[in-house]
Amino acid sequence: MLKCKSLLLHYSTMEQPLHVKYHLKVPNQYIKKLSLVLAFDCKMAERPPIRSRLAWQEEVGAPQELRSPLDPKQVDVVQPLQIDAGWLPVYQFERRRVDSIVSFVSSPEKEESQKIPFLQNICDLCYNSKRHGPPQGLDLFCQRYGLAENIEVLLEEEPRNKLRTAVRWNAMLAIAELSAVERALEGKEASLLQACFSSVFLLPPEEKMQDMGRYLFLKTMEAMDNMLQALVLGSSASRVSELLQNIFQMLLTFTTSERECVQERAVGRIEKMSSALFRHPTLASCARYLRTSERTDIVLVFIEAMRDTSIFDKKRATDLLDMVMEFPDFWLADLPKIMRCIHKNLDSINTAPARQSVASLLLLMADRRPGKVLTTLLRIAPPGDRTALDMWDMMISTPRPLKKILKNLRKRLLVIDSMFPEGVISGSESPDMARKIQSLLPQVVGLLDHSNTDVKRRVLTFFCSVMGHLKREEARPTVEQLEEKLLPLFDDESSQLRELSICLFRERVQSVMVHDKKRIKSYVHRALLPLFFRLSDQSNNVAKAAREALLGAAELLKWKQLRHLVRTQQTWRIGESLLEQNKSRAQELLSQSLPYLRDAQASLREAAVRFIGLAARPLRDRREEEKLAEICSALQPLETDSKSFVRSLAAQTIVILSSPREQPRSRWALQALCCWRR
Repeated sequence: MLKCKSLLLHYSTMEQPLHVKYHLKVPNQYIKKLSLVLAFDCKMAERPPIRSRLAWQEEVGAPQELRSPLDPKQVDVVQPLQIDAGWLPVYQFERRRVDSIVSFVSSPEKEESQKIPFLQNICDLCYNSKRHGPPQGLDLFCQRYGLAENIEVLLEEEPRNKLRTAVRWNAMLAIAELSAVERALEGKEASLLQACFSSVFLLPPEEKMQDMGRYLFLKTMEAMDNMLQALVLGSSASRVSELLQNIFQMLLTFTTSERECVQERAVGRIEKMSSALFRHPTLASCARYLRTSERTDIVLVFIEAMRDTSIFDKKRATDLLDMVMEFPDFWLADLPKIMRCIHKNLDSINTAPARQSVASLLLLMADRRPGKVLTTLLRIAPPGDRTALDMWDMMISTPRPLKKILKNLRKRLLVIDSMFPEGVISGSESPDMARKIQSLLPQVVGLLDHSNTDVKRRVLTFFCSVMGHLKREEARPTVEQLEEKLLPLFDDESSQLRELSICLFRERVQSVMVHDKKRIKSYVHRALLPLFFRLSDQSNNVAKAAREALLGAAELLKWKQLRHLVRTQQTWRIGESLLEQNKSRAQELLSQSLPYLRDAQASLREAAVRFIGLAARPLRDRREEEKLAEICSALQPLETDSKSFVRSLAAQTIVILSSPREQPRSRWALQALCCWRR
């Protein structure tokens, strides 16, 4: 009882009570409750001696992974030192406190009632020593008597399942005061921090605490925030970088805890510390010591805190992102990693304020570094990815970022060397997006000259997607550029390119406007023969696309016979119809058909031989021997073709074209020229 009275008297008569000294706002009703807590602590003196610092690890349910590693030789029993503290310069002013501290750390059995006085004496000693000039020798005193180690032990001794005393609160205050003493905590910060975080973060949720426990918890958290700032401010320039990294790395570790209250407490400390790094006039100079990886990980935590499933307050999370956007040069260092995090979590961020905050972040990044944003999004987004489309929409929702992104996309398209971006193809599937990226079309057309087949395939896929969303007048300039690029692709080695280019041709024919028909007819005439040959393509998709395109051309040209033959699939008669409808262009069609004699597909080589035989008949009638000789010369290599039916047909055609006009035509020869081999 005498000890209780002494302790309460100490609290009420000390030079500066803790709540005054540290500017803590303590309601009057809690002053009384705190007295009761202190009185209760006095009664705890009747308990058996406290355990060694390792004993708490054996407590049932204690989380092993979050404890700081301890040397088995380190125990809380500090052997009495064979020296006296009278050598300490401040001893003459603070004799009572110094003796009390030495007595506590030297005692093999530490009474519960003496823990808080021990911590308060440390606070008062450090605080008052500064009033008497530089605290000479105080760092040596702290090290010799292991004050930091003793505080760590006290924190680890506190039960994790309840908060019943002010030990944690006073420990934070004591560490904050010790941080101002040069070298007093040197080399001990990491283990102290781990003890602080584990002792406080792993407590039960606040809602399960009693009123007094909740009050003590709030004050302990407030003291922890102040302690963290004090540690950074008290650290030497050579060690501030390491200390900041340790603080944030430990806090980030706790954000991955399975317990929601632990996550929230860790994120809250990150928020407070991050904010202080820029708003505190002295701490601001320390921010540069935080590594890029730590800064980025903090931003990722803020983004993940906005998920629908996150227990973190969404308003608070948006405030955190606002802070990030207020200092983008510092926080947005690893932009690709941040973009990947947004892409991963965006589907789970659906509340309006949170989604708007993410959109603002994307807009800021797109405005500041459009090239990096574009490159990253194109790499991480698979074809047709809806999340990527949402990100595109967010980034180009305002003119300025859109202009910058399109400018960078144009540059990318001009120097592209391996692939056309799948993200651009995905984006073109949206009508709004298609119109926004319309200005890219001239650069995209140029990519059809690329040697890479995959690039050209992606470009054609892009046009197939985007053209359908544009009005005819909007698409016209690009379509005119595209026309000349398509015809050579009808005969590309890739069946995909053949099919896509033919499909685009068909769409072009079907979308032609009235005032443009005269010009387009000349273009369609040049496409007729390649489309006719592609009716014999080994790829069913290509053959089908050619049939549909040829039908569209017949309707545009108003050639009823051709339209009927295509619809009824009378392939062998379509060649004759083309020659009849284009008598003035017979020589041109003949020249156009010669390259198909060298086509990789035997079916096309056969079709070319038959068409040439039909087209060359007028030359025999006019006895144009020289031209006939040229045609026969082009046919001769096919006499050794790998396919017997091609060899046979080529030989028969050469015989017929080489024979004099007066020679009677055999019925079987004429039939060979007019009928298709099946």
